[in-house]
Amino acid sequence: MWTDGQAASAVRPRTVRGRERTIIEIRPHRWGWTVFEASGVEPVFLDQEQANDYATCRACFRSGEIRVLDSNGQIERIIAFSEAD
Repeated sequence: MWTDGQAASAVRPRTVRGRERTIIEIRPHRWGWTVFEASGVEPVFLDQEQANDYATCRACFRSGEIRVLDSNGQIERIIAFSEAD
């Protein structure tokens, strides 16, 4: 389980070469998959593909990455995105 400190640091926008990057995480949840964008913004989806689609839509007009985590909190996959996509 994530503590508030871990969750907050996981999605805090980071500055890379003068540009802010957004990190959105897709995590397993007891009822499916949760998309963690910020505190209070954590919708749960039954299917991982639905969670991926939601995260991709939330990522538009931003630069950063979507991280798909396994049940141990380890990164399984990273989906990079940029404003140009």
